[in-house]
Amino acid sequence: MSLRITHAIPVYAPAWHFGGPVRSVSRLCEGLAAEGHQVKVITTNAGLRGLPHNQLGRPVLLNGVEVTYYPVDRPEGTIQSKALENALPQIFKKVDLIHLSAIWQPLGISIQRQAWKQKIPLIHSLRGALGPYSRRQKWWKKYPYYLLRERPWLQRTTALHVTTRQEERELDGLGLRSPRMLLPNPVDLAELKLNSKARVAFRTKYGISLETPLLLICGRQHHKKGLDLLPPILSELRNYSWQLLLVGQDDDGSGTALLQALTLSGLSNRVRSLGIQPSSELGSIYNASDLLLLPSRHENFGNVVIESLACGCAIAVSDKTGVAEDLQIGAPPGFGSVMPRESGIWKSWLASWLDDPQRAGPEVAAWAAQGYSIEAVTRRALEIYQSIIQTSGDLN
Repeated sequence: MSLRITHAIPVYAPAWHFGGPVRSVSRLCEGLAAEGHQVKVITTNAGLRGLPHNQLGRPVLLNGVEVTYYPVDRPEGTIQSKALENALPQIFKKVDLIHLSAIWQPLGISIQRQAWKQKIPLIHSLRGALGPYSRRQKWWKKYPYYLLRERPWLQRTTALHVTTRQEERELDGLGLRSPRMLLPNPVDLAELKLNSKARVAFRTKYGISLETPLLLICGRQHHKKGLDLLPPILSELRNYSWQLLLVGQDDDGSGTALLQALTLSGLSNRVRSLGIQPSSELGSIYNASDLLLLPSRHENFGNVVIESLACGCAIAVSDKTGVAEDLQIGAPPGFGSVMPRESGIWKSWLASWLDDPQRAGPEVAAWAAQGYSIEAVTRRALEIYQSIIQTSGDLN
């Protein structure tokens, strides 16, 4: 049976600079559409100043998904759209289920209110927004808003979408009674596979010997990523032969601080910083690298972990990384390590690994693809949607 699903999110593709949720939602929508379901997205033109005015408020087809961009009320600040809010009663007339991603966004409250009024089941993606790290940021604003605005509507939602067991546990103590549905982020692995030729080509291009262990830091560089843990450790491991590849955008100066610390330690000749790279280059980067370093203070999911493993790059991640528990429970041996953010533990493990550097094998790559590809996550999403729709129908 073809389902009629509406995804609602304040920002959507191609507004990639708003972060991971945009990619995760768009991948899921495209996966659902590819399965033959009627998927519609309602969003705004926030961050898309080049979008033609005549496309606003009208459905456009984007990678098989019907997307309607509504104009924001003002170009800066909180994302609000009276045009979208006014259209909600009509939009929701023929919908089986609404999947919302809008924590901390007033627009999300309006969407939940209208769904409740029209008795349409709604699942709300939290995307780490209620995790401890996020809650501590501007807590004096967030706690009152959560208690007065967010929680009353989260109590009424049909289900809460969490991406990891860690995120589910982080909801304990927040007074939320709604059922929780575990659905990982869909990771686009179509071009992320084991590729020995890409490994050789990348290393040859940058003059990196095939025998040299290549460490990788990939993704946005931010305080949350915990990169400050690494310079003292790498300095003490200078007697080993290794190179470090830094890929991604420096969000708050964390990347610059890392490079400065490594330079002061006399390690600048070991580091190559490539900045932001197009997605088409990621397969070569992961295949060329041997070990991903992600000592995050908090990571709701960790897409980069799955991307790395799919290409055979082993991982060393903190136990505050959402997907870490999945690795510990189900990943084949050889994926790398999950560790607490303690420098002594990281130093000891890295020294042991550098004594005999091993990439993740084909079994680990296959495990990543089987559990987190767009196709795999789409199938699981459909099971959740059908269960919610069936339960809501029985209650009505």
